[in-house]
Amino acid sequence: MPKNKIDRSINTEALGFQIRESYKTARTNIAYSIIKKGCKKVAFTSSSKGEGKTVTAMNVASALSQQVDTKVLVIECDLRRPHVHSALKLTPTPGLTNYLNNECTYEDIIKSTKLPNLNAVCYGAVPPNPSELLASESMADFIKTVEKDYDYIIFDTPPIGVVIDAVPIIKASDGVVVVVKNNSTTYPQLNKTLDTLNRSGGKTLGIIINKVKPSETRKYKKGNYGYSYGYYGY
Repeated sequence: MPKNKIDRSINTEALGFQIRESYKTARTNIAYSIIKKGCKKVAFTSSSKGEGKTVTAMNVASALSQQVDTKVLVIECDLRRPHVHSALKLTPTPGLTNYLNNECTYEDIIKSTKLPNLNAVCYGAVPPNPSELLASESMADFIKTVEKDYDYIIFDTPPIGVVIDAVPIIKASDGVVVVVKNNSTTYPQLNKTLDTLNRSGGKTLGIIINKVKPSETRKYKKGNYGYSYGYYGY
């Protein structure tokens, strides 16, 4: 085999290791940032679309579920641009909107994934009133019901810098992780997002910096907004 191909294989393996370790670091910090008994509820958001929010949330959920006796539920709350079903390769229906409209039962929307301790609730159908559904009493009751069965609930919410749909979910969460895209998200965008979270009563657990190349990871240290991680994802 040509030497250059061997080198690429080694680099890819090392890169994969760095990515996995970054998610494990995020998992550990989330676990220690929320001191409470019972289910820990974490919302993932961003300043705008295309920052890797859903992929990041799914990988952190996966890392959490790989701990012994840790049950994790991912709930799709980005009802305008849902991506959880495609990230986890699941059928979107029946889903959350169907349940909130009394079209199916609780058991109908809990979907198994390839990981035994990781379940998911997909969106169901794109509704005309996502803000109202997420703020509804039915949604609040649903969260109270599922939190009895899980150690972690991961909410994939809409970018809070674009729409306010996520506010009710953020209020119901124990903390929020903000995902930003390296060399894309601006400081004004991030500051606006953090300010919105603060005014909404959300607790910002930290910032995950997406699309960071290995050579750049040393640039990102603990800063003004809590912990941050650098990793290069696809």
